[in-house]
Amino acid sequence: MRPPAAVRTAVASAIAVDRGGFAPLIALRGAAGVAIPFAVGAAVGHPAEGAIAAAGALPAGAAGMGGSPGTNAGVMAATAVGMATSTFVGGLVAGHLAPTLVVLAVWGFAAGLTAVLGRSATIVGTQAVMGLVVFGRFPGSVAASVGHAGWVLAGAGLQGLIALTVRSPRRFATERAVLSEVYAELAKMARDVERSGMTAASLTATARDLVTRRGPGEDVDLLRGLVDESERIRLELQALATVTTVEETRHTRVASATWLTGISAAIREARPGPGEPPALGRTQQRLRAARDAAPSGRRGTPTRYAAARASALAGQLRAADRLTGAVAGIRLMLLPRGPGTGQAVLALPRRTASAVQRILTAATDPTSSAFRHAVRLAVLLPTAEAISRALPWQRGYWVTLTALVVLKPDYATTAQRGLARIIGTGIGVIAAGTLVETLHPDGGALAILIAVATWAAYTCFAASYALYSISITALVVLLLAPLGGNHLSTVADRGLDTLVGGGLALTGYLLWPTWEGVSLTNAVDALLASLATYADAVLGRYIDPDRSDPAAADAAASGARRARLAAMASLTRAAAEPARGGADVATASGRLSAARRIVIALHALRATVEDATAHTAVPEVRELRDGIVHALQALAHHQPADVSRLREMQEALDADDAEDPTGLHARRVALLAAHLDPLIDSVDTLAHVSGEQSTEPARS
Repeated sequence: MRPPAAVRTAVASAIAVDRGGFAPLIALRGAAGVAIPFAVGAAVGHPAEGAIAAAGALPAGAAGMGGSPGTNAGVMAATAVGMATSTFVGGLVAGHLAPTLVVLAVWGFAAGLTAVLGRSATIVGTQAVMGLVVFGRFPGSVAASVGHAGWVLAGAGLQGLIALTVRSPRRFATERAVLSEVYAELAKMARDVERSGMTAASLTATARDLVTRRGPGEDVDLLRGLVDESERIRLELQALATVTTVEETRHTRVASATWLTGISAAIREARPGPGEPPALGRTQQRLRAARDAAPSGRRGTPTRYAAARASALAGQLRAADRLTGAVAGIRLMLLPRGPGTGQAVLALPRRTASAVQRILTAATDPTSSAFRHAVRLAVLLPTAEAISRALPWQRGYWVTLTALVVLKPDYATTAQRGLARIIGTGIGVIAAGTLVETLHPDGGALAILIAVATWAAYTCFAASYALYSISITALVVLLLAPLGGNHLSTVADRGLDTLVGGGLALTGYLLWPTWEGVSLTNAVDALLASLATYADAVLGRYIDPDRSDPAAADAAASGARRARLAAMASLTRAAAEPARGGADVATASGRLSAARRIVIALHALRATVEDATAHTAVPEVRELRDGIVHALQALAHHQPADVSRLREMQEALDADDAEDPTGLHARRVALLAAHLDPLIDSVDTLAHVSGEQSTEPARS
């Protein structure tokens, strides 16, 4: 009998490996930060203190994985301070069950709320709770608690110092890597007309954020230029995707893909761009000839539009190629920076107010997923701690730690983490326990094994949680080796603790779940509302170019991109839930598909008006603009959408009957008529799949 589909999906996700997530080189830096304090402690006769310092360096190293050293400095510092503070508090309440449970509840609730601030804040909150759980088992005086906290802070500080000083000699290495990914993704878009632009848009936003954190300078301006060009290239590719009936657009996209692939490699390897491929020039000539031979009026609009967009795309690619060559001229050696410097510190005040507001909003909204996650942690962590105290096994704090790392705000991640943790721990305890009992390593040999295990854990950190769990389990076994005892018994106890903690986390989630159904509907509704704003801004630039605000269109586009990312992530989570979660995945998928086509049409219209050298008002589209905006707003609020007249208004925009069909105004009207056709089809389809049946059937 085959297991249920939900179980098969969860297991497949738990053991899945993202090959692009492996980071063997940067893992060497983190491994050194963990192995050095342990080796020093062992060399001077204080292996226990060395192990504590290594334990403090371990989470700081995890916080430093990925991103640039400047952006990670703040996260690593916050992790170090959080761990040290929790270690001190844990030492004070250790040995007193009631205060320990109260502090755990407070720490758990606060850590749960950090989920609203993203991955970095979640790492800080989780590691702080870990410090409390681990050192809440070792009672001591104020002086002893300060000493433990000092060793943790020293280990984390060493990890941060290594991260700041051991850096690539090639400047902007992180920014180059992300920009290379951006242009590689654009090459995939150029090859595949059906490929979504969301990945490219997300990577571009990441690259823009990294570059913005840099101080002003000529080199930074070059990088910012590459970011800006990538955004324009993405819009041009999406615009070309709307005129696939023009044969030469396919050849344009293929040649552009070749050029983009070369630019991506050149950015990554810090060398000049490959230059324009001859095939693109030949395609441009054929498109210009087809444009000149195209009939006037609406019938020739697709060909003229394709030629204009292809020409604009070629210009953007030439600019990107030139910027790649300019960036390749950088041969500066980046000197080490001391602790406390970097753009992350400067950026913090600008975000503090927003972060505090989001935390307060989540803390006072019982319906939010972050609030439910915080409450679950506040209840389950003290429960896990109380259970672990009653168990006869050594180091029962692994029950609480497992519940902490497994429990996530959504079902899919919780199930995936739980299974991956159990699988990884089972393999790790057997392998590491057998190794320790067989070889009995100590001194330098043990330090080397700790370094290898740490390197493996950091290497797999973003690639596979199951592999990471295997490595981190082995590392913990090795760190506990200096304390003596029966290591096979210790790791067996940890395996049982992991089963109890993982089962407790899954049970707690199922007892009070946060199913994605409502969140999915709200996310898609927010996307439709943002598309209404985007349509209003884009079409407004055609209606009255003199009074339109390009910044408003940019802001609306960014809002729509963020809303679509959130909706797609919600759909992914909902699809991984069991059927009883109640999410209407089919309807949401249909709405998102129609929304994607709306985005493509709006991007095409936006790219056209931004690239135009001359502007003319087209007030004829005002009523149609209002109808599209009102329909999207109505669908966002699950109200009947009047889409019956949109087709009639679109068909009335016909330049063939104009007095001067070759004039700028007539050409602009014809272009609007052509691109509003798929836009209205998509709005009509959206009304249909949303349950608001249109009186006008969608046209293919």
